[in-house]
Amino acid sequence: MAKRQLWKAAACIFGLTIAGHAAADDLTGPLVLMDEGSFFVGGALEHTDAISGNPGGPAGIGYSNTDDIKVNQMYVQFQVPQHAAHNVPIVMIHGCCLSGKTWEDTPDGRMGWAEYFVRNHHAVYLPDQSSRARSGFDATSINEVALGQKPASSLPQIFTFGRVSAWDLFRFGPSYPTPWSDEQFPVEALSDFGNQVIPDLNATLPTPNPTYENLANLAILAGGAVVVGHSESGFFPEEAALTNKSGIRGIISIEGLCPSLNAGQIRTLATIPTLVIFGDHLTGSVVSKSLWASALTGCRTFVQRVNAAGGNAQLVQLPQLGMHGNSHMLMQDRNNLQIADFILAWISKNVNQAHQTPLVGKNRANYN
Repeated sequence: MAKRQLWKAAACIFGLTIAGHAAADDLTGPLVLMDEGSFFVGGALEHTDAISGNPGGPAGIGYSNTDDIKVNQMYVQFQVPQHAAHNVPIVMIHGCCLSGKTWEDTPDGRMGWAEYFVRNHHAVYLPDQSSRARSGFDATSINEVALGQKPASSLPQIFTFGRVSAWDLFRFGPSYPTPWSDEQFPVEALSDFGNQVIPDLNATLPTPNPTYENLANLAILAGGAVVVGHSESGFFPEEAALTNKSGIRGIISIEGLCPSLNAGQIRTLATIPTLVIFGDHLTGSVVSKSLWASALTGCRTFVQRVNAAGGNAQLVQLPQLGMHGNSHMLMQDRNNLQIADFILAWISKNVNQAHQTPLVGKNRANYN
């Protein structure tokens, strides 16, 4: 209880009051939904001569390697709870080498942010980045090499993270397999976390990344939404807003890289309430310490520029709220629901909850 009171007091210092988060019985009782399902956003039809890498065509059964395929689409799953009409929807986009699973149950089986925000009466939309997981990816560039149409040097740079590198990058401890003494990530469930890892195929995507436009359109389809990004996608909400800000009610960037923007871009983003969050032990890892220090500096500069342009942006390091030991995967840490409460309070204070009826969903006519 003392720790919870401490971070509540810290939240007050930042001008926040704790939102009416779900009562204890709401966290264990039935989850009552108005709607749930899935859909795709975006996508383009592409003509290709490399449907497969087999000269005999896909599966070698006589089909041609020349055909039209759909690429760059983005898969979205969603849940809409009762009373969601009173609260702005929330879109959460995952980071590198992961999928929408990031926001679901934690590796050790606790409640994740997706369910928690739903239980707090927010509709939640979980996309998989274009080229990732259920969104699929365009294998043309790989198949072209297999067919001898292009040299091996043209292969896309596909990558992933193993156990030792993830331990450093995600700041689970000073060196594998030793955790920080106050580490919040459930390192005993590291094997289960490893099941979530998916190779990053973003190098197969065109420029600009179609996920930006897809996110902007998803926010519109949701009727207006707060867009949350993490890590590789930490700045994706801002990129989406620079593509089309009409559906984006608020931005939350978690431990991403904040690039340098021109004055016009800053003015655009200054119209949207923005929260930037970093966890703990930013300079403790052997390899990634310079990356995290640079990311924090870049995002601090970004926030200062947005505020200087008349915006409402805030950067928070969780130790400032009395929450220590948080990893890069803070939405899966043991205190993840405390962090979620802070976010709910920020949304309640800073984001206009008004939104339109979503344009997606089977039961959307009854949302109100």
